[in-house]
Amino acid sequence: ENSDVNDNLPWEPINPILRLRGQVATGYGRGGKKLGVPTANLPASLFQSALEDVSTGVYFGWAVIESETEGRNGPIKAVVNVGYSPTFEGKENKEKIVEAHLITKSSPMAVIDEVSISDYDLDQSEESDIIDEIEDDFYGETMRLQLIGFL
Repeated sequence: ENSDVNDNLPWEPINPILRLRGQVATGYGRGGKKLGVPTANLPASLFQSALEDVSTGVYFGWAVIESETEGRNGPIKAVVNVGYSPTFEGKENKEKIVEAHLITKSSPMAVIDEVSISDYDLDQSEESDIIDEIEDDFYGETMRLQLIGFL
């Protein structure tokens, strides 16, 4: 069975996959600017009942910013906090939100054993449809999220 394989993973697969779609809300302007990673918040009001049964924590998956603007409308790797903005201790939100950190080639990467993760080609060939960079703010634009795993 697959249960032995899943026991050795550093993450848990989500079944069924969690899919969310909504207009990106203006946050406090601290996520993307302080972390160096584009951050998109989906307001809890869109998903209040859907989020009740979703565990707080860190998920990963894919995002798409729906727009005709160049550099949009393609898949972007995402690490997503579902909860009360735990990234900023002491400034948590009162309601559960979806806070997506969009990972691009210019995102800060961890260094493991003196080798940067960004030194590896993460299977993004020239023919890839994966978005490399996000230009400008995308407040008010529609974002689709597909969360496939829980860290």
